[in-house]
Amino acid sequence: MRALVLEAFGGPLIEKDVPKPVPGEGEALIRVGACAPDQFDLTVRDGKFPSAKTPIVLGHEISGVIEAVGPGVTDFTSGTRVTSTLYLTCGRCRHCRAGRETICENFIGYLGIHTPGGYAEYTTVPAVNLAKIPDALSFAEASILANAIGTPYHALTQRARLRPAEHIVITGAGGGVGLHAVQLARMMGALVMAVDLGTAKLEAARANGADMAVDAGEVDFADAAVDWTEGRGADVVLELVGPATMPTSLKAMGKGARMVIVGSHTGTELTVRPQAMISNEWEILGSRNVTKRELQEVIGLVTAERIKPIVTEVHPLEEAEAIHTRLRERQIVGRVALEP
Repeated sequence: MRALVLEAFGGPLIEKDVPKPVPGEGEALIRVGACAPDQFDLTVRDGKFPSAKTPIVLGHEISGVIEAVGPGVTDFTSGTRVTSTLYLTCGRCRHCRAGRETICENFIGYLGIHTPGGYAEYTTVPAVNLAKIPDALSFAEASILANAIGTPYHALTQRARLRPAEHIVITGAGGGVGLHAVQLARMMGALVMAVDLGTAKLEAARANGADMAVDAGEVDFADAAVDWTEGRGADVVLELVGPATMPTSLKAMGKGARMVIVGSHTGTELTVRPQAMISNEWEILGSRNVTKRELQEVIGLVTAERIKPIVTEVHPLEEAEAIHTRLRERQIVGRVALEP
């Protein structure tokens, strides 16, 4: 089969003819319909993910059709259209049994890093990761359900506990995760301030329901948030960018506010004064992707047309190199999908 292989960190994606995989115990063979690249792929490609080893086939946002199943798979059959969560978990620890597999105590790794990913015509995925998708969804749309929609869904519903009429600031709101976070926050009845760089991303955020959009390159978005809330500060900050915007995000928070951190690609350290947390009763929370149950809920919301998957471009697999360049330069609005 045809695949794009990363043979060395920092090197090119090389198109190669590699053996078609065979599903093992508990696995399904997926004929890839689409795979959505994102910043995480760049982190791995640059050698910044300690446990990754080359050669590797990248791609963790996958949808497609089951072509065959391995021993022990009974919930899925050949011909089923599916998408997948990206974490490889044990299924046995206390967190997995409680439905919080994203914090599995025996975490195994990631699709597209510790197993071959979706930058290929076929890949194998553990059946426990799979979820069925309706025929009405394109493979491009289905490929982004778990990561681009599931990630903010988990963050807003389980971690931020966002309530109607609350004011939320979303950094990186014009990206793939951000635009869906805007939609979800609006669906939950919140007032949304979108923060990003550039006219195109801000316009996309407004088109997806943001009440206000602020260019962080032109104004201090903390001052803008305080003005927007008539001096109170935001109730919630969804931090999708990381340390580059976190200091300003802290200044945007009002008393009793919650910050939920999803993005960390812009650094490794966050400095916050304990006294500020105490006097304001702030909560600073981490959030990690999406559970299988939540992915099913996301599919339900998309099927009911309450949330719209934002795939702005679809390209053939061989254009992955050019898409990575544009991702690195932050030129992508929404999500892009690659089709083998």
